[in-house]
Amino acid sequence: MSDENAPTSMTSLSRMIKSDTQLLVRPLGTPRFRAPDMYHQLLRASWLRLTFYFLTTFFLFNCLFSGLFMLDTHGFTHPDPVIDAPRFWQFFFFSIETVATVGYGNMVPLSLYANIVVAVEISLGILFFALVTGIMFARFSRPTARILFSKVAVIEPVEGVPTLMFRAANQRHNLIFQAAASVSVLGDETVEGSRMRRFRDLALVRDANPIFTLTWTIMHPIDEDSPLHQWLDSREAPEGFEIIVVLSGVDERTGHTIHGRWAYTPRDLRWNARFVDILGKDEHGVRTVDYGRFDEVRDLAEGKPQVEARART
Repeated sequence: MSDENAPTSMTSLSRMIKSDTQLLVRPLGTPRFRAPDMYHQLLRASWLRLTFYFLTTFFLFNCLFSGLFMLDTHGFTHPDPVIDAPRFWQFFFFSIETVATVGYGNMVPLSLYANIVVAVEISLGILFFALVTGIMFARFSRPTARILFSKVAVIEPVEGVPTLMFRAANQRHNLIFQAAASVSVLGDETVEGSRMRRFRDLALVRDANPIFTLTWTIMHPIDEDSPLHQWLDSREAPEGFEIIVVLSGVDERTGHTIHGRWAYTPRDLRWNARFVDILGKDEHGVRTVDYGRFDEVRDLAEGKPQVEARART
């Protein structure tokens, strides 16, 4: 259990968990930029933003060395005829040929200054390409899990006990060994006159699954010991509360530990409802999973299905 003295908005953590965005926090009293965090930031950046960063850095890098070459224009041999471009851009393309070790031979450094600048550029260029390659490889090789969570959670009686339930599915349908689920409720509480943002763990009917390959209905009985028991009288969750779900396991093919996470807010709860069955078999006896009805629930009082539109994340 962990406490945070500063409350956060109701949807900030949920939005971060569902859409894989960064939590908006404005740090005070500390430097806004730390060089060791650059690697982590690049791993979290989108592919479009990361490509923009690399192309911009490469362009400015060559502009810098093109300007340095301009300081000694007579320190290079020039082809005849020369490229049809201003002098700066001639050195710009020469810089690209140098850092990429292409070496077309249309321009050669002669003076000591020019050779020193070329040596520095090649050294920094090798370092730049090594860093780009490392970041790209780290992003491609990072273990990922295609775990799908139902958009809504239902509360229905099971053996006379109101039970919170939601679905999880392994969309790869491979074997995930030692799967474990952790569910907590996050909300504001007043403790001895102080307001705190506190996590409380929810006990599950089954918090572990030896093999997770299809679907898993995760269940929490709302008994007298449950932190959600106070919700039963009003049949409504207080605003500001969030249910945080983390599911982990070991991928059979890579041996890596993979994680999936989701969050439910009060507006995501469906009282006295039940998920429709999505498992079946086709005419050849092959097991099927109907993901088109993954979020569909049925109102137990009216017997009418409720279809939830899946949000793109």
